Amino acid sequence: MRNRNFLVPFIKNYPSIFRELNLNFGKKTIILLKGQLGSGKTTFVKELLFYKYKFNDVNSPTFGIINTYNIKENLIFHYDLYRINNVSELDEIGFYDNLETEAVHFIEWPEIIPLKLINANFIISFEINIRKMHSTYRIIDIPTAE
Repeated sequence: MRNRNFLVPFIKNYPSIFRELNLNFGKKTIILLKGQLGSGKTTFVKELLFYKYKFNDVNSPTFGIINTYNIKENLIFHYDLYRINNVSELDEIGFYDNLETEAVHFIEWPEIIPLKLINANFIISFEINIRKMHSTYRIIDIPTAE
């Protein structure tokens, strides 16, 4: 597997990225989403679930920390660890127990997690790149099938 950068000027460009991303929603998959605040991590999850399932009920788990979706017999966890201040809080919210579940796990702000405790299948990075006045582009670095 190799990584590829995508310059994304508009949300309508996501489907071409999703076709490159070799995600298997039928088994346990851990996807780390890295990037600064406002770089498009939640939007990516929202657009991916709409693309794959026409599911349109994704919202940011910032305040609840974990959102769970059961879509067409697929269990999906969406975590936002931005507000986690101490690694011990991960145990308190049941994070590690959830990771044992056969599901797709999207994890925003994974930097708090000790790397030796999880084995990520994918790491997707987001970066804001402002090209012109009033035009914001995102650079999304994703692993693609070779």
